[in-house]
Amino acid sequence: MANGKRPNNGKRPNNANRQGNRPTNRPANRPVNRSSAQPANRSAVRSASPVKADQTKKKTSETPMRKKRFFGLFKSKKAQPQKKEFRPNTDRTATPTRSSGISASNKTAVNRPANASSVNRTSGRAADMMDPKYSRPLFGDEPAVPQNAVEKEQPNTPPKKLSWWQVRKVHKKNKLIQKQNQKAKAEAAKKEAEVPESFEETRPESVDERRKHMAKMRKRESLRAAFNGFLCVLILIGMMIIAVLYLVDYVAAKPQYAFATQGSIEHTIGATALVVRNETVMTSTHTGELMSQATEGSRVAKGQHLAMVIPTGMESTLADLQNVEQQIVDLERQLMNQGKGVAAKTVFTEAKDEIKPIITMIRQDAILNQLNNMTSYSSSIRVLMEKRDTKLKDIDFEDEQLTTLRASETALRTQLENRANSIYADAPGIVSYKLDGHETELNYDLLMDMVDSKCEELISQCSSIITGDLQIKTNEPVLRIVQNDVQYFSCLLKNAPMEEFQLGSDHVIRIPAEGISISDCKVIRCSVTRDGILVVFQTANQVERLLDRRTVNIEIVQTKTTGIRVPVSSLANADYDRGIATIFVNESGYARGYTVQIKDYDREYAIIAPLEKAEIPSISTIVITNPQTVKEGDKVEK
Repeated sequence: MANGKRPNNGKRPNNANRQGNRPTNRPANRPVNRSSAQPANRSAVRSASPVKADQTKKKTSETPMRKKRFFGLFKSKKAQPQKKEFRPNTDRTATPTRSSGISASNKTAVNRPANASSVNRTSGRAADMMDPKYSRPLFGDEPAVPQNAVEKEQPNTPPKKLSWWQVRKVHKKNKLIQKQNQKAKAEAAKKEAEVPESFEETRPESVDERRKHMAKMRKRESLRAAFNGFLCVLILIGMMIIAVLYLVDYVAAKPQYAFATQGSIEHTIGATALVVRNETVMTSTHTGELMSQATEGSRVAKGQHLAMVIPTGMESTLADLQNVEQQIVDLERQLMNQGKGVAAKTVFTEAKDEIKPIITMIRQDAILNQLNNMTSYSSSIRVLMEKRDTKLKDIDFEDEQLTTLRASETALRTQLENRANSIYADAPGIVSYKLDGHETELNYDLLMDMVDSKCEELISQCSSIITGDLQIKTNEPVLRIVQNDVQYFSCLLKNAPMEEFQLGSDHVIRIPAEGISISDCKVIRCSVTRDGILVVFQTANQVERLLDRRTVNIEIVQTKTTGIRVPVSSLANADYDRGIATIFVNESGYARGYTVQIKDYDREYAIIAPLEKAEIPSISTIVITNPQTVKEGDKVEK
């Protein structure tokens, strides 16, 4: 309650209603008891005696209050009656406040009719004449106090004492709220830092200005796109440069090495040669299947049994004989593996060494898809195997089963000889069962008299490989016998110097298809032709090997140089006219260059020699075969 205000009992109206008829608690029909001394005309009294009115006002307004205050001071606390403490009921929401200065009862009184007068507690004239600013508000006339203020005026109750764990819980909660607030502030500051302030562009008002503005914006966007494209191009160029550097540093060719070896270089000239031999043909008087009694390419004597022509009806006997022969071969191999027949192992080793080069050539031709020479390879292998079997017959393995099988073979062979047509050699020589029809035409006399055109014609007509036929007819050739130990090669050499092929000169001829090299080939004829020279060579080597050949591709060695051989790729700064070059060797892990002399070279190798008073290069020197990858003094790997 504010100081200087009287308590309002709820029955007296506020001072704001003094100008009019103030309501009272009495009924409206009750007559007003006015004093006889009170004048009827209030205005006259106000104008006539203003001082009295003022005094009356003071008496009616101040005196009762002073008396209350004065006598209240001397009252004993015990004599005072107990009064209920006034507590404003904040829960009553329907109770009107006193801020308007009119109570609920006064609100009904204001709406009363005009004839219902009210009696003031003091004199009505004096109250009306009192200036409101000097009047003291009565109880209930004070301004309304806010609810919060009223609550603050209430007596404070002592706070409830919390336990230690509740205090700790509240402390943690406050600390968590503080951290959340700090985190929210930090995030807001971060967003403000990340997002730049955007300035709103003024939009042009007119159409022309807007068009210019749009053109400016498009130009800006195009410049931005061009700049981004330029950056992308720069990035791609950088990546390409990095890739090139990577290839140069890590994928570039590394130094490769090879040993300098002792070898030779040959210069050859290629040609197709016609193979000619002095041959005799033998015929049969019966028709049937041919069964050879001598090995293909073997040397036979005069009167030796060479073949049998088995007549029709003896096929089963021939099959039995072939079966027994196969069993003999298998048993001989088995006994040899068991350690019996010491000489047999030598025979098998020789046959293996002779067959191995043919197998290598078969593999090479199969890789290159060249199957023209397969028949020749097969014939050569068969001849070598028959030769091996013939040698094994003379070896005693000291085995009863093998002896029995050989006896059965002899009996079956005798049975076939009694029924078949036997052919015997009428002259010594080398026997062959492969015929091509040119045996009687081609001979030594023809080679010495024919011209270059005839040689070209025979080479084109004759087949490269001679094949055989097991089915024999009456009076047809069965086999041929080479009566001498020599063979001839006739060929046409184009753009070849005649001085290199003088009569009686020896040359080396290579036959790549057979994998052989024939030495001591003597020139027995050399004549000039339209396109070159016609040369005839004579040799006694490898006659049996070439029995099934009528034409062969040969390489004639012209020159041969022997010395320190290195790959041609290892020569750096080669000057073939002067005959010098530089090679790089791996010397203690570093590349060292040496000048060498070139004696000879071909497409693959070169024959070199050190200069005077030099020891390098020598045999087993490590040479760098790609010298373009190193420089003098570079460190290289071993």
